[in-house]
Amino acid sequence: MQERLSLNRAAFDAVRQGYRPGMTEKDIKNIICEAWAKGSDRDIEFSGDVIAGVRTAAIEGDATDYVLQEGDALLLDLQPGWDHFWCDTTRTFFVGKASDEQRRVFGAITHTISAIETILRPGTRACEIYRKMQETLAVYGFSCPHHAGHATGHEKVAFPTFVEECDAPLEKGMYIALEPGVYLEDFGIRLENNYLITENGFEKLFDYTLDINNFII
Repeated sequence: MQERLSLNRAAFDAVRQGYRPGMTEKDIKNIICEAWAKGSDRDIEFSGDVIAGVRTAAIEGDATDYVLQEGDALLLDLQPGWDHFWCDTTRTFFVGKASDEQRRVFGAITHTISAIETILRPGTRACEIYRKMQETLAVYGFSCPHHAGHATGHEKVAFPTFVEECDAPLEKGMYIALEPGVYLEDFGIRLENNYLITENGFEKLFDYTLDINNFII
């Protein structure tokens, strides 16, 4: 898992350092693929979402020829993997600046991740994680239209998914992803970390920054 997560650290670093005005979503995807290629001697097929501007409000999608504009959100949900094992992490960037509303949403999501972390342990049910996400986002006046996360590792999105209808408990040794998101009319923001469930709690496997100021490109 850490070998795969290191590729996403490299990819996010490469986007932060390599973005230039006039780039398209496809250019960003190429930066990511080049970072993966440099970080591994394997042929890694791209998997994930590369969406910018108003397209981020649609939650997911592949890269297009859309040219990034100042003020755009840029959502990168990356799932490098091979030999039937994947990681799954997301960061949202902002071109040139982040608006006050984008900062408010980003802050709500980071606080939601922290809130969910307080209940991560063997026995916590998937539906409890989902409810914790929605209850925390609601404090800020937001909600998330999709799951709060899912198990990962041997599948990109594995059982259980953290939704209202799922009573399955977390188990020791399970790899999971937490990915709360908020999607408004003009933009969407999602953040995602990976964890290992341990005997008494969890180990955070992806320690990449969640400071919004590090995602202004």
